[in-house]
Amino acid sequence: MESSMMAFVLRLKCRGAGIMDARKLHGLACSLFERNADHSSQVKPFAVWPLRRDSMGRDEMLILRCNWLRDSALPFDPEGLSTVRLGARTCSVVGFECHEESFDSLAEGPTVGEAVLTFLSPVFFAANGRRSVAPDPRLILGGYRRRWNEALPPGSPYWIDEELWRATHQATELHSFDLRTVMRDGGHGHEVSGFVGTARLRVLSDEVKETFSRLVRFASYCGTGARTTYGFGATTVTFPGSWDG
Repeated sequence: MESSMMAFVLRLKCRGAGIMDARKLHGLACSLFERNADHSSQVKPFAVWPLRRDSMGRDEMLILRCNWLRDSALPFDPEGLSTVRLGARTCSVVGFECHEESFDSLAEGPTVGEAVLTFLSPVFFAANGRRSVAPDPRLILGGYRRRWNEALPPGSPYWIDEELWRATHQATELHSFDLRTVMRDGGHGHEVSGFVGTARLRVLSDEVKETFSRLVRFASYCGTGARTTYGFGATTVTFPGSWDG
């Protein structure tokens, strides 16, 4: 049986719920994906996109996309889920869609030399007590590589070791970008800045294109940068002239 991860969308009915509160969103996600023993772990096996309004303009209808990054059963039954808590409010679950993708398909899909990343919610990076909003390919891909390795089942042949990672980020450049800085609730009583828009990455060595390809294909699942469990860094990816994902 193939190892796989999962992306799913919940349609929620929740009157009067603000959708920009990152801490409430994080709390909702933790209630779905974590048990008491999991909450203190630094490794979070999930990512969420920001809540958004239903495209039909109905204020009480919200859309939540979540990504489960483990080759294991979900810690809840989405088809049996009737309500979720968003802060102090109870939201009814009125719809559910799921997409499952194997690690094999991400790792062994078409090899690409370029990728356009679209950042739908603010991206920033946090390391050594400092924040950065620079679209540095090493930071972008480094987050993908860390979460990719964390998500892999034990003994996977797709592990990206230090030597391969070093060769990959050294051969990758930021080809072009169309980004702007925005502020968003950070979930701890203050706003956090990050960039949204598009960035085009290009890999200059054929020897690491396979690794580059699997990392950018993983982006729409793991998200980009810090606080992806709070709705930051929601990402989609397209591949100019070759393959879209």
